[in-house]
Amino acid sequence: MNKKQRRQILAEVYAERERLLPLRGQASRTTIEMVRSSAGNVGEPEMVPYLNLAYLLGVKRGLGEDALMAFALSLANWAVAAVAEVARSSGRTVEQVVDMYETAIMAAGEALEEEEKVPLKEGFQHEDGFWDED
Repeated sequence: MNKKQRRQILAEVYAERERLLPLRGQASRTTIEMVRSSAGNVGEPEMVPYLNLAYLLGVKRGLGEDALMAFALSLANWAVAAVAEVARSSGRTVEQVVDMYETAIMAAGEALEEEEKVPLKEGFQHEDGFWDED
């Protein structure tokens, strides 16, 4: 990616952030609701993805695409903060915590039977790290 492309992407990200900023409060409240609900079900880990997906679909259908994008941004920010807190409280680096989760996810993926695996769409991610829109 050259300097001009990087500037264009940063300008787009900044404009999108400004556009979504009014939805921040609602997105934060929705994030807190979802985390409380899902965390209350950690004893049944197979249910958590379904509960999370139900929240995502509810936001998308009830509030629209912009609210869904703001919610996703809020969730991503919470995830980063949670990983940083785990690192701080466990005496590890953020990279070590991420590696630990990545290793666990890879191991779980290895345990899936071959027919359960869903291949990624070939050529889906660009070399610059950005994803095609569907």
